[in-house]
Amino acid sequence: MPSKLFIIAIILFNSINFYSQGKEKDSIQEYFNRIDELIKNRANFKNDFLDENALILKKDNSTGKDKIYYLLRLYKINKYKSVDKAYKYNQEALELSKEINFKNGEYSAKANHAYLHFTNGLFEKAMNEILEVEKEINYTKYPNCYADIKTIKSYIHTERGEYDLALDIGLKQLDQAEKSKNQYALMKAYLSISHYYLRIENYKTALSYCLKGLDCVIKLRDLQYLFPKIDEIARMSAKLNNIEQAKKAYEFYLKLENEIYSPGSFIQSAVYMNIADISIHNNDLEKAQNYLSQALKMNVENNYRFRIPRALILQAELNLKTKDTINAILNYEKSIQAAEEINAFDVVKSNSAILINLYQKQNNFAKVFEYKTLYTAIKDSLFTNEKEQKIVILEARRKIKEITQTQKILKLENKAQKTRIQTIIAFLFLIIFICISILFSYLKVKQKNKLLYLKTIELAKIQLNMSKKLNKIKKSEILLTPELNDDKTPKSSNEIDDSTKNIILNKLENFEKELFFINQECTLNKLAKQLKTNPKYLSQVINQEKKSNFTCYINELRINHLLARLLTEKDFRESKLSYIAASIGYNNSNTFNTAFKKRQGILPSYFIQELIEDLK
Repeated sequence: MPSKLFIIAIILFNSINFYSQGKEKDSIQEYFNRIDELIKNRANFKNDFLDENALILKKDNSTGKDKIYYLLRLYKINKYKSVDKAYKYNQEALELSKEINFKNGEYSAKANHAYLHFTNGLFEKAMNEILEVEKEINYTKYPNCYADIKTIKSYIHTERGEYDLALDIGLKQLDQAEKSKNQYALMKAYLSISHYYLRIENYKTALSYCLKGLDCVIKLRDLQYLFPKIDEIARMSAKLNNIEQAKKAYEFYLKLENEIYSPGSFIQSAVYMNIADISIHNNDLEKAQNYLSQALKMNVENNYRFRIPRALILQAELNLKTKDTINAILNYEKSIQAAEEINAFDVVKSNSAILINLYQKQNNFAKVFEYKTLYTAIKDSLFTNEKEQKIVILEARRKIKEITQTQKILKLENKAQKTRIQTIIAFLFLIIFICISILFSYLKVKQKNKLLYLKTIELAKIQLNMSKKLNKIKKSEILLTPELNDDKTPKSSNEIDDSTKNIILNKLENFEKELFFINQECTLNKLAKQLKTNPKYLSQVINQEKKSNFTCYINELRINHLLARLLTEKDFRESKLSYIAASIGYNNSNTFNTAFKKRQGILPSYFIQELIEDLK
């Protein structure tokens, strides 16, 4: 039963993704138009468009809760520009809130302090501060502050790779916000869920939640969130291969920056990394390096520790694009070190998998073992089947509320499933056909080799019997023939008389008995010299009487001699092939293999192996 529920959850989740496909693309420009309209009518919302100097002036002329309000506004403006300034204003707000016992201001300042720790990669400190505030507040009394700490908590779990916890927090936030219809809490819930989906690389769903969050930002006129939202839209559009939409988003971002103010290095470094990412995938490598260098500098100078691992990953990807594998490996390893400092274990896991592949290509097996061990440890500790199922169930529980055409979607899913099954079946039939063809070819070749082996054995046995009989027959006559000397042979004639031919044939008969042909030095010239004849005449006799050229004649003698020895000598046939080749006059195994196969149709190794098996 649980497995059926799990399958249904997956189908429902995928169905919602299918149903919502294409909506974001059409609505992004509409959001940009709404932002343009908001900027155009900013004179009607002067309090929302106050710059830092105006806020400082109002802060200096205020007291009590109003002063705390402006101090928190100053923190919000500076949290993306200057961490030091943001910390200063937030600390002043915290101290004043404690002084006048203004709990809402105190808890908000503590939540802000936790966020600053988060941006510097101090996840443990941030989490400790959140847990302290979490003990003292509830959603009903402090909805905005409660939403802030839950979002930071979800962020931390996501960065650590604890995805089930992050999603659980985000979905509970969303349920509370929807019930209360609090736009700020809704915006924060969408931030949590969008950040989660972005990190697990489900860019379509992440973009959907990002746009929902942007709707809340526009309604709230909370300008500090406009820039990161537009950056997220551009980044996720690029990940969804909508490069044109990503470019338009960044053009809108720059336009907005000119019309209002610069968002600061925290946002700017993220934008530069994302532009570099897009440029890498478009092979505009010079532009990518330019933006990436600036982003790395900003991240290091401002100690944006949780951004440094991603910047180093992008640098490694750029190195691979330029075929600089050594620096790519170096930057992946630096990224792992930076990720370990902030407990971003998902980065450690993904980079370890990449380094395993890179080191395998370099045959550096010590490093392969090192990163396989690291990868397995992280994988086993963070990504169990139980947690993966929990994530799917959490996602499905939320998505069930949004389904309006379940039956229609399920039919489409079933149709797609049938198509996939048909494709798989066709592929399996193709594989089976190929395997049968290969097996048939193999058996055919095997049968042919077996027939050639049996034929060779039969001929070898006949030759061996004939050789034994010939050795028992004694010659009744001794043919005395004068030896042929080179100086007695007429050099000008191309014809050989019968007497000379008989002399050479008799000498060849003796040559075959003496086994000079198994000598590796046996050549036409040396054999002619040994037989005391002319190489030319010797070659003619072999061609005319043996019906073969010298090389084929020698190969035939050697292989006939070999077959006889293989049939009768157990130790010889169990020797190494190189020794056997050398024993019958071949300088190397390749020459031996070629000669044997040309004459017998099979390789000597196959023949010898079959012979050994048969004799057993």
